[in-house]
Amino acid sequence: MKSETILKRYESAKEVYKDFGVDTEAALKKLKDIKISLHCWQGDDIRGFEADVVASENVVTGNYPYAARTPDELRADIEFVLGLDPGGHKVNLHGVYGEKPQRRDEQNIDAFSNWIDWAKQNKLGLDYNGSFFAHKMMDKGLSLTSPNKDVRDFWIRYGKATREIAAGLGKATGQISVCNLWIPDGLKDNPADRLYYRSLLKESLDAVFAKKFDKKQLLDTVEGKLFGIGTECFVAGSYDFYLTYAAKNNLGICLDSGHYHVGESIADKFSALAPFGMDILLHISRGERWDSDHVVTYNDTLTSIMTEAKRAGVLESIHIGLDYFDASINRTIAWATGLRNASRALLNALLEPTDLLKKAERDGDFSMRLALSEEAKMLPVADVWNYACLSAGIPVGGAYTAALAKYENDVLKKR
Repeated sequence: MKSETILKRYESAKEVYKDFGVDTEAALKKLKDIKISLHCWQGDDIRGFEADVVASENVVTGNYPYAARTPDELRADIEFVLGLDPGGHKVNLHGVYGEKPQRRDEQNIDAFSNWIDWAKQNKLGLDYNGSFFAHKMMDKGLSLTSPNKDVRDFWIRYGKATREIAAGLGKATGQISVCNLWIPDGLKDNPADRLYYRSLLKESLDAVFAKKFDKKQLLDTVEGKLFGIGTECFVAGSYDFYLTYAAKNNLGICLDSGHYHVGESIADKFSALAPFGMDILLHISRGERWDSDHVVTYNDTLTSIMTEAKRAGVLESIHIGLDYFDASINRTIAWATGLRNASRALLNALLEPTDLLKKAERDGDFSMRLALSEEAKMLPVADVWNYACLSAGIPVGGAYTAALAKYENDVLKKR
């Protein structure tokens, strides 16, 4: 699409939105200010750079070629992907991406010195996830809930180390680091004593979170899950468990859009949590049947999540990250597609005439609320999006897909 056409259509869209009381320039500024954290693990199928990682535990499907093999290749792919999105960004690291040989339970900030230097050069914040998987100290899939005290103590030490590292990342970059704790612990069949495992988990978490950190550098969150492969009947760290634990211990809660019952949307949860001032980490993935980690597409679920976050007044205070991995297709295309879709949904929410909808509702005019909400669906968000890309020097339309193909031919295929 020609630049002149994009500019002309944006000016027209600007006037259309103005009629609905929406300032497109203000929305575009917020699009840059609200950061989406790109997850590093899409680039290499969560293999990381530890010598003893058991990659098969991660259940990443597909064998598309050209995965990043080194930290530098991974960082180069991330830079390419971030350069295709007009929004604000951070990068989310997993523990297995440290670059120095260290015992996992003794890992420290030194393992991430190259990531810190790179982040500073690119003016990026760094979030962090501990890697409670793919290790010889996993006890039949259990970590913090293992009946074996030596196993639990190992993972408690590791949990403490993850928080120290995240606090260091926050201090080094000058941006708050969200440290998210997720463990896969659960059982394939129904346990006879669910309380036993959850009591062990509470005891372990109490030890992990005993130390207090400056919240300007570190924000702790905990992430529940419904079930997974090999944990179809029981997951110790369920949403109910973690929500209660987080509320009691002044921690944040992670809402992953693929970790709930089919048909259950996390969009409703923002307004349920907002009155209590709880910190929220939003992990955007796409749940398909049992699998929660498909590449994010632009659909009703995604747009409703962003829109409800805005309506609940938390869109500018929550922490947004992506969490999916697909090795069956080009990894950089998967990365860029999901990131751009999340940004598009964010822009769509920012451009919604929310004030008009809320006024109609508070006036008791539900008929007008319905009419306005339906009209809002046809507002020209695409024209504003194309303008955002053009303004940031990002290719639009066919030029964007051509850039993806060029990167595969010029960079990926040489690996």
